[in-house]
Order: sequence, then structure tokens, then C-alpha cells
Amino acid sequence: MVTSLLYVSRSNLQLPRDAGEIDAIVATAERANPPAGITGALVFTERLFAQNLEGSDEALDVLMAGIRSDPRHRDVDVVYREQIPARRFETWALAYAGPSTFVAGNVMPLTDDGPPAAKRKAAERLIRLMAQFVQAHLIEQRRNSRRGQAVGPQSKG
Repeated sequence: MVTSLLYVSRSNLQLPRDAGEIDAIVATAERANPPAGITGALVFTERLFAQNLEGSDEALDVLMAGIRSDPRHRDVDVVYREQIPARRFETWALAYAGPSTFVAGNVMPLTDDGPPAAKRKAAERLIRLMAQFVQAHLIEQRRNSRRGQAVGPQSKG
């Protein structure tokens, strides 16, 4: 069993000026997450962050303390935390494919003060969407490697 945690936060970044900050987040995760036993995926909608992290409770608590103090975002809210039987992002230090307004509609409900049951369903829906993205990317990566093309994610652990 591993803990799965999903948080959302509001971005303090001013785009396009601060676009390099996302690369810095990904680079830090690629370096720090594997030794800590953390895997996950990040969604950035240009106004909101949503990140699904997986690991031990202790490692996630340490990481979340750092995330909460990161000036690149505010209003960090853990909307989902649960023990799961297997990692969804087992080979990814932090899966990220660039800003996405497409998923904004799936992140926004997590910032509302709606009923807990609705928020939980929205969190589970977003986690499934993130996992589907990773699976689709892996399939595309395998397809391209068979063709001899090098196509890789921005972050793979």
C-alpha cells in the first residue's frame, strides 16, 4: 500500500515572465522525488496547480511542508489522501507535459467549497484523467521508439 495525495493551489506565477519556474519545479522533482520514494503527476492551468503525489506518509508530509512554503503558489489545499494498492505513476518522478487549459474544468471544482462528497468525486476524476494522460504518453513513447524516433516527456523518473 502507498499513500496517494492530491492537492490544488493557486499560482502566483506571472506568465510568460515566470514560465521557467515550471521547468524548475519539474527539475527539482526529478532530482528529489526518486530518493524520497515519491512519484506523481502535475497539472498546471496557468492559474491553478494540481499535483497527485504517491509515496509514504512521512515522505509526503515532508514534501507538502516544502510545497506549502513555496512562494510560487498559495492556498495549498489537500483535497484527497488515501491508501492505494499500487502506484498510478510508478515510473514517473513527476509527469508533466506543459500548461493545460483543457483540464482546467477538472481542477476548478476542487477549489470550490462544495460538499465533501462532490469534491472527492472531482478529485478521483482528476486523478483518473492524470493517469490516463500518463498511459497515453507511454503508449505514444513506445510507438515512437519502435519507429526509431526519440520522443520523451518533460519529466520521467
